[in-house]
Amino acid sequence: MENNTDTELKRKATLAKLAGFKNLPSIPKVLFEVTKLLNSPGATTLKLAELISKDTGLTTKILAVANSPLYGIKRSVSSIEFAIIVLGQQEIKDAVTAISLADSFKIQPSAYFDPIEFWVHSMVSGAASKNIAQNLGFSFASDAFVAGILHDMGILVIYNFMNDDFQKIFSRSKKENIPIVQAEKETLGLTHQEIGRFLGEKWNLPLPLCDSFNFHHRPSLAQNNIELVTIIHLVDYMTQKLNSGQLSWDDEISLDPSVKDTLHFSSDQAIEDFILEYKELFDLTASSISI
Repeated sequence: MENNTDTELKRKATLAKLAGFKNLPSIPKVLFEVTKLLNSPGATTLKLAELISKDTGLTTKILAVANSPLYGIKRSVSSIEFAIIVLGQQEIKDAVTAISLADSFKIQPSAYFDPIEFWVHSMVSGAASKNIAQNLGFSFASDAFVAGILHDMGILVIYNFMNDDFQKIFSRSKKENIPIVQAEKETLGLTHQEIGRFLGEKWNLPLPLCDSFNFHHRPSLAQNNIELVTIIHLVDYMTQKLNSGQLSWDDEISLDPSVKDTLHFSSDQAIEDFILEYKELFDLTASSISI
């Protein structure tokens, strides 16, 4: 275990390194164009569908998520145009925002990282966060969807731009049998949560999303947007607990005790029962979006 001075020095060095990167992903062109179109008086379903459909990868992923059981649409969605009609322009914009930002990283697989596992985890988390936010009666299902998909973007920053450190973190966690987030802190002086917040601020994302990136392992530390952060944390935990859409980077995640009071569960057993009720939906969603 390092002392606070060593950790702070590493934190400052990592932040300086992040600030110096010139090739961190910027806002994708398709998101800029979709936003511009939706802000214009001439926006129509057909024009929006034509614009999104130019990106076949984005189209495929939007349809995969829209048709996943956790997303909650009761009919098959076979085209972007039909998706816009069923979901509405704002929900489609949310999907474009989350998926295009997630796709702005071009990830190559390695012995340390599986991009498909990461993709499935992100999409299951997004669909589940939206579903659970609605189920628990919160009004921020839209933010929950985007936050669920993007909450682990800090991992991609470490993997893509600090790969030597990524390998050290992975190896240190296994060798010393410590959680990944602890190995991150001891290697970089901060975790993928804080790096995710850094990226969210670079993208000018709303504060609720940045908070969910920053505190999704420890929602009890959040000062604002606590319910949203807690739902993202709960879903992250559920992917591991239910062994569906899980991410190896989260193997050691534990449920924050604050979940019960923040989300108004009557007891710890009520949380366990709630989680188990989602097992089939998580399994079906994980298999349905494994593209």
